[in-house]
Amino acid sequence: MKLVVTVDVEEDQWGIVPHCHATARNVYRLPTLQKLLNEFGIVPTYLLTYPVVRDPHAVGILREIFDAGECEIGTHCHPWNTPPYEEPLNKQNSMLCNLPATLQFEKLQRLHEAIQNNFETAPVAFRSGRWGFDAEVARNIVRLGYRIDTSMTPYTSWAQTSGPDFSSVSPRPYTFMAESPTDRNSRGALAEIPVSIGYLHGEFQACAKLAERLRSGPLRRLKLGGLLSRLQVLRKVWLSPEMETPTRMMQLVRQMRHQGYEVLNLVFHSSALMGGCGPFVRTQAEEQVFLEKLRLFLRLASKNGVVFAPLSEAASRSFPLTADSVTMRDSQSFATRCPAGMA
Repeated sequence: MKLVVTVDVEEDQWGIVPHCHATARNVYRLPTLQKLLNEFGIVPTYLLTYPVVRDPHAVGILREIFDAGECEIGTHCHPWNTPPYEEPLNKQNSMLCNLPATLQFEKLQRLHEAIQNNFETAPVAFRSGRWGFDAEVARNIVRLGYRIDTSMTPYTSWAQTSGPDFSSVSPRPYTFMAESPTDRNSRGALAEIPVSIGYLHGEFQACAKLAERLRSGPLRRLKLGGLLSRLQVLRKVWLSPEMETPTRMMQLVRQMRHQGYEVLNLVFHSSALMGGCGPFVRTQAEEQVFLEKLRLFLRLASKNGVVFAPLSEAASRSFPLTADSVTMRDSQSFATRCPAGMA
C-alpha cells in the first residue's frame, strides 16, 4: 500500500476574499513541514494557487525545495483570486466548474503559465479549488497538458454549495475521459487520484448507499445518519490531519487495506502551518499540535507497512509518466537517500 501527500499551498485568507487582499505568508513556514516530511523520505506534491506564485519569497522557498528534488509541483485554482477577474465574487462563482468554459480556460492558463515560468517546467497535476471539478474543467486541463487530477472527494456531494456530486466515486485511482470524469475508462487521458475518504466499518459502497438513504429517504427526519456517525457505526473519515486524529486515520488505512485499496491520498492545506489562517488551526499552540498529529500518523503508517510515494508514481500505475511530465526533479534519488519510514 502506497501513500501520497498532496498539499493545497494557498493564500492566508480562508474563503472568498478579493485578490487584492490575498497574502501567502503561511508558505514561508513550508520548510518546517518539509523537514518533517524529509524524516520519512516523503516527496509531497504542492498544489499552488495564484497568490502563492506571485509572492517572490514564497516562490523562492518552493523553488529551493523543488530544485532539491524534494517535492513535486502542481496547480490548485481558486477562481476568485486567479486572473482575469471578470466574474462577480460569490459562492456560485467560487466553484471553477460553474464559470463559462472560456473564462475557466483563461484562468487556468494564466495560473499554469505563472507556475511554468517560476519553475521552468509545466505542471501536470491539478486540484480544483473547493473541489469544483467537472467535465468542462477536465477538458480545459487536458488542453493545457495535465495528466493527473486529484479533485474528487469520494462519497461526498457539494451540491448544497453549488458544487459537484462525487457520491458515486470510490477512493480507488482510475483513468477517465474528460467527457465523463466519474466513469472509469482504461483509455482515458487523465488519471484520477481521489482523496482517501471512507467509512470505519463495512464495505464503503454499501455504507455510502445506506448513508444516502438515511439522508434523503423517509427516515431523514429522524437524523439517523448523524446518530450512526456519532456512534462510529456509519462514520465517514477523511485521511487528513486537519480533520481527524491519527487513530481514526489509521482505522481508515486498515479498512482500505482490508478492502483491497492500494493507494492512499493524504490531504491538507498549507494554511495549517500558521494559526488563524483557516478553521483547522486557529492558534500558535495548535500549529504544533497539527504537526505532531501528522508526524504520529506517518510513523504509525510506516510501522504498519505503508510505503510513501510521490503522486506521479501513484498515477503511473494508471499509465506511464516521465519525470519531466510531473514537474519533479530527482525525487527518486531523494527517496533513495531518505528511505521510506525513516524517523
